[in-house]
Amino acid sequence: MGILDGRVAIVTGAGQGLGRVEALELARHGASVVVNDLGTEADGTGSSEAPARDVVREIEAAGGKAVAAFGDVADWGNAQRIVRSAVDHFGDLHILVNNAGFSRDGMIVKMDEEQWDAVIRVHMKGHFCMIRHTMGY
Repeated sequence: MGILDGRVAIVTGAGQGLGRVEALELARHGASVVVNDLGTEADGTGSSEAPARDVVREIEAAGGKAVAAFGDVADWGNAQRIVRSAVDHFGDLHILVNNAGFSRDGMIVKMDEEQWDAVIRVHMKGHFCMIRHTMGY
């Protein structure tokens, strides 16, 4: 038995990097995991369902339960659908790991306003949208 048996977790940005590790570790401890990822590059460009699907396959191959949920966490409706997918697939929601994010150049003196707005959108509004929609569960 795992310490998270019967628990349901959402991990945003779970298709790669730290989010992937968090999703795999939660599943290893028994949680059912909603793997959210847009499959973007480190700078926020592009999109692919492959990273999230790959993590789901990894979790399932190890005997865990997982489902991929695509969608931009900073979009109100998409965030609501991601949260709803946890309840629809696993019957509940106990854990939210707000990991989705990306970086631009990294140096504020090199960023323009559009780059700044994109980072703030994901890192702040995305966290707000996900937290807000989890409050009912």
